[in-house]
Amino acid sequence: MNTDIHILILDDDPDDTLIIRDTLLETADREYVISVAHKPADAFSYIEQNSYDVVLCDYRLGATNGIDFIKDIRAKNVQVPVILMTGVSDKSVDEEGLRVGASDFLNKSDLSSALLDKAIRYAIANAARQNLLSTVLSNVESAVCVLDEDGRPQLWNSKFQDVSSGQKDARHNDSNVDAFVENTLNSTGVLKVSGRVFEKNISDLDDGRSVVTLHDVSSHIEALREREIAENKSAHLAKHCPLTGVANRLGFNEKIRQEIDSGQRFQLLNLDLNKFKEVNDVFGHETGDELLCKVTARMKKCCEDGDYLTRIGGDEFVVLQRLEDGEEKSTRLAECFQAAIERDFVVGKRKLRIGVSIGISSFPDQGRTAEVLLSNADIAMYRAKANAESCIQFFDTDLDNAIRQRRTMIADLTEAIENKDIDVHFQPLADVNTQKILGFEALARWTHPETGPVRPDIFIELAEENGLIESIGNIVMTKACENAAAWPYPVKVAINVSGVQIRHTDILNDVQSALFHTGLPANRLELEVTESVLLDDFDFALHVLRGLKNLGLSLAMDDFGTGYSSLSSLISFPFDKLKIDRSFVTDLDRQQRLKNVVTTCIGLGKNLNMRMVAEGVERQAHIDFLVEHGCQEMQGFLIGRPMSNADVHDYLMRGEGYALMDTPKPSVAVAR
Repeated sequence: MNTDIHILILDDDPDDTLIIRDTLLETADREYVISVAHKPADAFSYIEQNSYDVVLCDYRLGATNGIDFIKDIRAKNVQVPVILMTGVSDKSVDEEGLRVGASDFLNKSDLSSALLDKAIRYAIANAARQNLLSTVLSNVESAVCVLDEDGRPQLWNSKFQDVSSGQKDARHNDSNVDAFVENTLNSTGVLKVSGRVFEKNISDLDDGRSVVTLHDVSSHIEALREREIAENKSAHLAKHCPLTGVANRLGFNEKIRQEIDSGQRFQLLNLDLNKFKEVNDVFGHETGDELLCKVTARMKKCCEDGDYLTRIGGDEFVVLQRLEDGEEKSTRLAECFQAAIERDFVVGKRKLRIGVSIGISSFPDQGRTAEVLLSNADIAMYRAKANAESCIQFFDTDLDNAIRQRRTMIADLTEAIENKDIDVHFQPLADVNTQKILGFEALARWTHPETGPVRPDIFIELAEENGLIESIGNIVMTKACENAAAWPYPVKVAINVSGVQIRHTDILNDVQSALFHTGLPANRLELEVTESVLLDDFDFALHVLRGLKNLGLSLAMDDFGTGYSSLSSLISFPFDKLKIDRSFVTDLDRQQRLKNVVTTCIGLGKNLNMRMVAEGVERQAHIDFLVEHGCQEMQGFLIGRPMSNADVHDYLMRGEGYALMDTPKPSVAVAR
């Protein structure tokens, strides 16, 4: 099935128009849709309104001619094929027509249907090839122009047009290209056009034509210039902290090697900021960064010429100080640091107070390599942290064993986390009135392969100080959900979530993944958070907590009453439970003020329609008080101590509950 071919005939002679039309219609195997224009203006109008496959254009058009018509439509970026026709044969007209973009040149006296049909088919095929070539050239990164034997431009891409016009997407203008080509051929080396630099290349073809290629090297030249500037900057930046401006670890390593090679005595002062982590956790990293800059500024004022101040990471600084006056000089510098850092800092509208621990080691007496000197200064610094009397300590070989043991424990804990050797134990929670077991709180436990069980407060503190708490949280989440899903009764499991998990992980995805892979229903999961997670980025924390709530689980505020709890937080986010900290419950039967605190907390929970959980329940008197004042849930050693998952199974199957001290064990039910 043949596709219609749309033809526009432009001829000012009506008789010739009819002859051409009739000749076209003699073609038996092709359908032509023919339009006729007798004036170039009419042809322009038709072309703007319709799509034509070929234009058959008479050479003589009254006051103008077909070549001018081709130039005009090409200037308007119309690429339809044009076949020129005339009554006389003129080689110069042929060449000029082909040069400006005519597809073919036919003599009217020789016209036949076969010849005209062939010319049209060739013109359409050639236009398709030209379109393909144009597409290829348009996507070439360089500006390209093809010249004929006489050096006149025949074909060029849009990038060459842009360069010749001196601007991007300029209007097509042959005179621009002609003039530019002449200047380009006469120039040597690189070209500079409108602020851009081009590298010129001319390739000669076998048929006498040539191809001019212009490569824009402006960016390369600019890159070289910027690279030179950047290299000078990077030489400085690579060895300096971008936040504080002092030397970084790389700069320090270079400096200490130079000092060791010189053989001159020096001391290292290792400084670690106390309570800086709390500032970061509570007020956010922006406040922490500003505080670091203010600390650095004060430290600079303490340093003298020759002292090399370095921030080697986080809130840890090292100062290399040459020894000229003995250890007294290092002591004076350390005391200056202490006095400067322990004064209040004002960051934003907040008044912040931190401290510093300083450890000092000496070259060559306490190490002849950078690694040993740093390690010994670090050990002395940790001893300063543990010393309540002085925050400045010199390295002492006899006193470093405890620090080395601590480092060994950190390495062992890291390995245990990598091997998922963190265990999960469960402590029961019971209903105060019905004495039914409502669920269990999941607690992390670690048994060291050599020394046995490690107290939770010890390894949790190590994990928080060394960036390991997030990994422990993920392990506990997975194991707790997996164990709870297999319990014989569908009671809840409560899991503590740290502020790090809220702020720095995709906890929504972690919880969904744990529920999906373990099969634990969301309504059996309860997450416990402390209010401190709301203080770093309140809006973000609320967004995360609401997302967790939408999963169908419940949320409890842990350690209520001990930190930053405020009514605004409780109102902004409706927690399901408030857990009264054990420090208020343990001695409430002996101290009236603790009774008042617990009574107030319970009353607040009632008014906010939140369930209250009392931790630290260890005596019957505690239970009696909680029952009297309407607390709903309780947890503590009287209810049950933390137990392994296997013991939880036995506990639930036997229906056992808490045992009253020195009294017969009551019958405790399991909530089903």
